[in-house]
Amino acid sequence: MPGSEKSYPVWRTRSPGKPVLLLHALNGISPKTLLFALEMEGWGYRVYLPSLYGQTIGGQSAFGYDMALNMSKKLKRDPDWNLFDSNHPGSILEDVAKMSRWVAQQERGRDLTVIGNCLTGNFPLALLDQPAVKTVVLAQPALPVVKNYQVLFQLPQFPHKRRSLALPQGTLDRGLAAMKANPKKRIVGFHYSNDPLAAPVKFDTLHRKLKLAGLEDRFTAYVLSPENSNYAETRDWVMGGVTAIPKKLLVPHSTLINPESLTDREWFRNRLRGELRR
Repeated sequence: MPGSEKSYPVWRTRSPGKPVLLLHALNGISPKTLLFALEMEGWGYRVYLPSLYGQTIGGQSAFGYDMALNMSKKLKRDPDWNLFDSNHPGSILEDVAKMSRWVAQQERGRDLTVIGNCLTGNFPLALLDQPAVKTVVLAQPALPVVKNYQVLFQLPQFPHKRRSLALPQGTLDRGLAAMKANPKKRIVGFHYSNDPLAAPVKFDTLHRKLKLAGLEDRFTAYVLSPENSNYAETRDWVMGGVTAIPKKLLVPHSTLINPESLTDREWFRNRLRGELRR
């Protein structure tokens, strides 16, 4: 990304369509992430796909990198990231904000959609105060990260971490103010209700904050629930569907890029396309 204190390479599709800033998950710009960007290009969007890890990772190209566990170890030592903090994800957040402004300049202020996934799932919320950002998509936000021993022994996070949006309160307040000032701004969420790495209760936190601000009608969540689950049925702001995928140690995660089945893939993709057409 030119003009930044740090260099973040950005891959961009060729389509002249509406711009989308697609933020990768923990495993980086994996082949499936690249394919998802190309699929979105086929829908008629110009996708900007930055590497938040730089040009190379351990001597390998960042484009096509697909090693989540290795990246988790690296990020624990990276001063730009706070993987376990309930209130701030680190200075990477400001770099992503600068990135959104750079994309807006390239697109001459056209309405911008920002999609976050897993590690970056909540980052789009921090960009709502950017004038060009109109739609933010949150796919299985996973910060603060569940620790390895909690995953291995299936131990829950502390409740405040499960509920946390992992963003500074001031950032959230600016986003809510921007939504009040611009009725075009809205939030879309995607999740599995039995995600072992990212608690869907974060969407409850978000909905509660939006309701207090009188903005609850600007948030829609699409949540796939396993058989015999009542998650979707008990929240009128959730558009629910059913998946037969049982609870596993690490998956299902994440919805848009790594859906658990072809049926799930089509369910998520169709709803994303519908929201982007609004």
